[in-house]
Amino acid sequence: MTLLLSVALWGSFPATAKLALVDFPPFFLAAVRCTAASCFLLLLLARSSSDTIRGLGPGAAGTFLMLGAAGIWGSMQFTYLAIYNTTAGNAVILQAATPVIVVLIARFYLGERLLRVQWLGVAASVLGVLLVITRGPFAMLQPADLHSGDFITLLSLCSWAVYTVYGKRVLASYSPLLATTAAYIMGTLLVLPTAAITAPLFPTPRLASLTAWTIVFYQGILGAVAHIWWYEAVLVVGPSQAAIFTNLQPIIGIVLAPLLLGERIGIWHVIGTLFVLAGVGLTTRPFAAKSPNAQAGATPTTPQPDNQSRPRPNEERGENPTTI
Repeated sequence: MTLLLSVALWGSFPATAKLALVDFPPFFLAAVRCTAASCFLLLLLARSSSDTIRGLGPGAAGTFLMLGAAGIWGSMQFTYLAIYNTTAGNAVILQAATPVIVVLIARFYLGERLLRVQWLGVAASVLGVLLVITRGPFAMLQPADLHSGDFITLLSLCSWAVYTVYGKRVLASYSPLLATTAAYIMGTLLVLPTAAITAPLFPTPRLASLTAWTIVFYQGILGAVAHIWWYEAVLVVGPSQAAIFTNLQPIIGIVLAPLLLGERIGIWHVIGTLFVLAGVGLTTRPFAAKSPNAQAGATPTTPQPDNQSRPRPNEERGENPTTI
């Protein structure tokens, strides 16, 4: 149930963010959301057991700064900028390709080998992304038909993928609540000056907007809760089973975009979504990536218990949440 609730929340974010962006500029929206979420997570951390902050020391600052820069500053605030410059439908469909991008970055950062079926999945997802961005007719495409927000979305997804892959090793030393809270705090410290510097480039925020503030706290507070729910579910069912639920995210987003915003979802959006989801399924299959020992025919080692802090093999392949 918590997995379904988490995915439902994340799937609703592009459409609800589009509503808030009518009154709040993207960088301002990111700043107030991050501030609200950071305060809430700090409260949760203060009420948690002492075991939650295990391993915390002066040397952790650089690690958490990396998490905050990639997951909050590079991903969240530029996701809002992307949605500001494209449709919510496009944004949520493109975000469905996150696991594929994570696998590709893990391929180079962690040295994971990809099999032919995984490369086929990458190709399918790339085709789906192109269909969504171009809306189908490649030959008839004009530069004016492209949305800059679609390309910003892909860049923000790359930043989230870096956060994801790097976070695998961080979670071997720190609890999910501590890592998430520290990432939000560090990211917020980077987002606030960015919002101040870019303020002259956007309209003045309408601070009296009840809709915008409601969405800020909806995404800030419930989004932080969903992140904690996700990690708790991963500990119970494992990342492979949990990752299956993320395929519902674009479906929820596609349904909400016409209902809340009146956006038109065309046939190429549907076809592109199917290609992206098929690619994700092929790329993140649990048995697709084998360890060197398994490929050499060596006897596999005994699996680690679920409650140990060492990352599991599936985790190292990047199967984890697609939205912070």
